[in-house]
Amino acid sequence: MDRLRSAYRIAVIIGLAMMASLLVYAVIVGLLEKGAVELDAPAMAGHSLEPVKFVLIGLTVFIFFTIRVFNIRFLDAEGEQAKLLDPRLPSTPGVAPEFARLTTAAVVTYALCETPAIFGLVLFFMGRNSSDFHLFLLISLFFFAVYFPKYSQWEEWFRKQQGQRR
Repeated sequence: MDRLRSAYRIAVIIGLAMMASLLVYAVIVGLLEKGAVELDAPAMAGHSLEPVKFVLIGLTVFIFFTIRVFNIRFLDAEGEQAKLLDPRLPSTPGVAPEFARLTTAAVVTYALCETPAIFGLVLFFMGRNSSDFHLFLLISLFFFAVYFPKYSQWEEWFRKQQGQRR
């Protein structure tokens, strides 16, 4: 269980680093909004940006459900996905190989959680409206709150794996 805890700590550090990138995005938007860097006119404005915003909101909703499905299928030891995966996935340094799938699933989850903030950043650069960015930033933070892996989930997965190997 010490190796599980160590792998979990590494995954948490990676997740916190990815969450810190959201702060970097907010600083960038804040500096650009205050005029610290001079920008050209927005690429799109007003009503022409609305369809793009709705498409990105739709993608965000899709991503929210995709994260859950990905984690279930990727971590399901009995599923078809597990048969396709090599049990010797390249591991994060310092993470025991038996926890590579957990770590990989966590990093992919973090990347998907960060995606709405990137959408907001794109909308900001296209239309220069910081409220679009802030909306998607909040959605991204919500995703992190919902899907940030808990140690108890990792323990449960590990126990299930141990039970199936016997």
